[in-house]
Amino acid sequence: MDAFTFPDSWEFASLVCKWFLYLGTASIAGGSLCAWRFSDGSRRALSSNLLYIILGSALGFQAVVLNFLVQVGVINGSGLRGMFDWGMVSLLLDTSLGDVTFLRLAGFVVALVTASLMLRKINRLTQAPGITFFRVLMSRSLIAIFLIALSFKVGGHVSILSTTAQLAVVLHVMAMSAWIGSLYPLLKITQTADMALLQQIMKKFGDSAIVILIVLVVAGVLMLLQLVGISSELFSTAYGLSLVAKLVMVVAILCVAAINKMVLVPQIVAQNSAEKIRTSIRVEMFCASLIFILTSYLATIIAPPGH
Repeated sequence: MDAFTFPDSWEFASLVCKWFLYLGTASIAGGSLCAWRFSDGSRRALSSNLLYIILGSALGFQAVVLNFLVQVGVINGSGLRGMFDWGMVSLLLDTSLGDVTFLRLAGFVVALVTASLMLRKINRLTQAPGITFFRVLMSRSLIAIFLIALSFKVGGHVSILSTTAQLAVVLHVMAMSAWIGSLYPLLKITQTADMALLQQIMKKFGDSAIVILIVLVVAGVLMLLQLVGISSELFSTAYGLSLVAKLVMVVAILCVAAINKMVLVPQIVAQNSAEKIRTSIRVEMFCASLIFILTSYLATIIAPPGH
């Protein structure tokens, strides 16, 4: 069996950058979705979601830039100074790494500018924003997410696979970002004193999450079949075992989500407390963090069999 590899300093830096890339992408998808569908519509809630998008976009933008410079440093082989070899930078900008970087930066810029303008508009409004506000926010957020998700098709292990696998990774990134990115805004919503409203919002999210989960699972299975397949390699290689660990965490977060929908959400009004659902969301967020770590490890340290 292939041995698990511990990252060196360059790989660790790249791994951390990718973790923030995933976090930033999730904040755009989840923040815009919750602002549109899963909030009380108050100025405070909308401002909180927009600030969430702004912070995530800024972190994601910086992570993409730093990851590109890390790759420059790795290829240059001259230590930290090698990260700023502008000749090598120009050379790599003309490769697939440059294409990936431009797509991701463009996505984060679109989200950052959109959320900043929307926040400015919210602060000037004297009444609740209309449907046009949310249409603009969602349409531009979708463009941002699509650009970032498209970058995973251009670069990485999936780029050499079939069109089906490439489409699957785009959908997988978008679905995972929407689900995981919604957890923090939902956690903030649990602070409300209106238990009936909280129950209504959580029920609406649970119903909508079914569609997200179907896309997530189907796309994930298609990617798994293309990358490893149903073979002994799934349990006999470091890449396969890392995928299994990621699948275990996905199953765990699915189980928590199911408990939320079927048990905890229906009890919110009866118990007049959001403590249990709040704790459950925190568990989901912890599992999501581990999923991002494993995904970063898979994308940075080890490659699928035969790649």
